[in-house]
Amino acid sequence: MAKILTQEEVDALLEAVADGEEGALPDVEEETHAPGKAAPSSKKFILYNFRRPERISKDQLRSLHFMHDRFARNFSASLSAYLRTITEVNLVSVEQLSYAEFLLSLPDPTSFNAVSMKPLEGNAALELSPSLAFPMIDKLLGGPGMPLEIDRSITEIEQNIIEGVINLALEDLMDTWRKTMEVEMRVEARETSPQLIQIVAPNEVVVLIVFEVKVGEVSGLMNFCIPTSLIEPITGKFDHELSTGSPRIHDPDDIIRMKRHMLEAKQSISAEIAGSMVCINDLVDLKKGDLLILDYDGKSDTVLSVGGIPKLTGAVVDKTGQRCFVVKERMSGSEGGD
Repeated sequence: MAKILTQEEVDALLEAVADGEEGALPDVEEETHAPGKAAPSSKKFILYNFRRPERISKDQLRSLHFMHDRFARNFSASLSAYLRTITEVNLVSVEQLSYAEFLLSLPDPTSFNAVSMKPLEGNAALELSPSLAFPMIDKLLGGPGMPLEIDRSITEIEQNIIEGVINLALEDLMDTWRKTMEVEMRVEARETSPQLIQIVAPNEVVVLIVFEVKVGEVSGLMNFCIPTSLIEPITGKFDHELSTGSPRIHDPDDIIRMKRHMLEAKQSISAEIAGSMVCINDLVDLKKGDLLILDYDGKSDTVLSVGGIPKLTGAVVDKTGQRCFVVKERMSGSEGGD
């Protein structure tokens, strides 16, 4: 009858292999063989860390990397339109580690959200660092988007404000995952201390996807943590051809989404009346009540510029106490800049 090793014996074997003790692995090269016969090929051993097992293959990690790199581009456009400022989102890394190591890497306090991914069983985690959350809150409240100088927790009101950014990220994540399977992501719980929400056991292996988000002059990290137990049932659905470097096919949904964001973007417009040349001395000496003689005769068309580029001709009129611009025609050569 085969002997069953005790836990102490298993631990002793693991320590012996880790310490590199002699006799831990068989010495294949010292085996004898008959004269005239080829030496037997050396056995190949693959190192395996039992404390940090790799539950997801490298090919599947590359597929996840490609998927979320696409998410970073989409989220960058969505966030720019939402915050009405220039933002940049870049994928930093995709790696496997234990959930305990993930928690140790997070600041405390922070914006930590447990996210369900129906119909998959279990929760993922989406974390937004305070160095990024506070400038976003300041920007949404009409400020310049400056970081907070003191270290404090995010209040309940501030969490409600930043929830719009979290929901925006989840919408783009669902669009990204739609090529693999339809998932519905929703925030199930939120805390400022990561230790208060335990989505899996501390020794459970997770896939950590790290993004760097730049909002103006401020930058910070956003972490998306997915337990391997949550995505193991669908690992076969990952499209491995996405990471082979094949030419990217433009998704019609991406084009529609990009057009929608572009239509929501605001541009400054101005109707300008052509003037005349004025000497610097005359311009400096201008005072209240002086008259400037323009070349405009009152009958010529006025030019309307969009973002500083002349686009339309027409006239400025007064309607119900408000100045309006009546479009006459589009200027030649301006079609390509629309």
